[in-house]
Amino acid sequence: MVTSEKFIDVASVGVPRSIPKMIDSLELIRFGIQSKYRTPFKKIALGILGIVGAGIILLLTIPFGAGLTPDSAAYISAARNLAEGNGFLTYNGLLLVIQPPLYSILLAVIKKVTLVDPQIAAGYLNALLFGSIIYLSGLLLLRYLKSFMLIILGTVSVIISYALVQASFMALSELLFIFLVLLFLYYFGKYQIKRDFVSLFLFSTSVSLACLTRYTGVIIILTGILCITIFTKNNKKEKFWHSIIFLLITVLPITLWIIRNYFISGTLAGLRASSSYTLFENMSFFYYTVLSWFFPLNSAFIYFVFIFLIVSTWILFGKTPAKFSIGEVFKFIGPSLIFVICYSGIIVVSSTTTAYDKISDRLLSPIYVPLLFTLFFMADKILLWLRKNVHQKSVTLLFVSGIVLLMIFPVKKTIGIAEQFVELSGWGFSSYEWRENKTIEYLNQHKLLEKNFTFYSNEPEAVYILTGLTTMCSPPKRFYNSPQLFDLIANPEEGWKNGEDVCLVWLDNSTRSYLFTINELQKNIKMTKVVQLKDGKIYTFSINRGNSGRFMVQKN
Repeated sequence: MVTSEKFIDVASVGVPRSIPKMIDSLELIRFGIQSKYRTPFKKIALGILGIVGAGIILLLTIPFGAGLTPDSAAYISAARNLAEGNGFLTYNGLLLVIQPPLYSILLAVIKKVTLVDPQIAAGYLNALLFGSIIYLSGLLLLRYLKSFMLIILGTVSVIISYALVQASFMALSELLFIFLVLLFLYYFGKYQIKRDFVSLFLFSTSVSLACLTRYTGVIIILTGILCITIFTKNNKKEKFWHSIIFLLITVLPITLWIIRNYFISGTLAGLRASSSYTLFENMSFFYYTVLSWFFPLNSAFIYFVFIFLIVSTWILFGKTPAKFSIGEVFKFIGPSLIFVICYSGIIVVSSTTTAYDKISDRLLSPIYVPLLFTLFFMADKILLWLRKNVHQKSVTLLFVSGIVLLMIFPVKKTIGIAEQFVELSGWGFSSYEWRENKTIEYLNQHKLLEKNFTFYSNEPEAVYILTGLTTMCSPPKRFYNSPQLFDLIANPEEGWKNGEDVCLVWLDNSTRSYLFTINELQKNIKMTKVVQLKDGKIYTFSINRGNSGRFMVQKN
């Protein structure tokens, strides 16, 4: 009987040349994975997970397109006009100020290169960014964690993240911002090791682009300065000059954009008003939003987890050998922790002083991956300690099983949000409800009205997205999400203009309670009803009075 035997000479890795090792095909694969091919194999596995995540987003969003909100309309309209050479004009004919420009620039570049409209391209871009976020998260875990099983579980936790999947369904700048934050953390990690100019330039550029994606990105500038000062081994002179280079790269672009905003609108980042939420309320919103990513609320299980983390930390730092000192651990997780603290702080404080969206998954989604990385880094160190003091295989199985059980709740929550997206056939203005709106359908059939009238609406973004008509917002009596009253005389661009013929599209499913109601408007202006449909009305009128048809609400 003839048997096939395979021999491998492994002298190059330390096995004596005189002792050949006979192995079968499976052992040959294992040997390759455990030696020089270990890291490439792990990176390929992480890449596959990234592709899987991107595929899931594509599968869900292609039939309906990415979800669309008022902010989406601003980004998409600016991208279309930019690609056509009209600058940063938005859906209402005004220049982009309230939002930074990078997301619109990226969509405009895609349109110029591929001829794909930004509204369609947004869904594909989301899938690409989500897959890249998954892969970058995996690389961060791979760099600092010993257990490959925890690296895989951590990367899978990004795929099943409720906050990130929800952001992936929307045509918004969150995913781009998160991607740039992770680039900052990844290249700063390289900078800690190499202390070279290339790494410094790359993480500085990432921060600069993040500032041009979301205004709150400026807090990463503070994060970067703190990281250069605290978490590098450079001498004082190097820290000083590298900080100067970092500031020049990061501050200059966003400063130029803000100066441009001031010359255009007289404001740094658009009109802002006082918030309707207190500091305590915003801290409560923050606490429950972050907690709901990992655990069901109002559960005693949460307190058990907190106790477990406290005890585990004591075991880790109180009983572990010196090589796992707090200083060394903080060096690795410090940049992520500094970002989480600084970003969370600016969101809570700005939400208390300035009116915008209530603190929610969208606003806090950028801290998910850095927070997850910190938790898995600690879990990896705890697992290493347990392996040294308890039976290795059994403790690993028990530890990993516990993490898998903790992932059940996020999986169910994320599946639920995906099912909701499919059930509604998209979100926001891309949903079935809006696509089948009869008032919108009427406008699409009578676009010649645009030649004779200036369009206004209580949902101008919806009108623009679904018809392509440039549409202004009907006059507000308060600022958005704020108790502060709006002075239209001081801000005439927000009201009717003298001498214009107006077509007012009033949509019944609008939720903008801060605008004047149709009854309040009709008390001041004589309107002609063009059509009344089951979900809206269309009026026309002319503004020829001395007061230009503007309103100013006085406090009682």
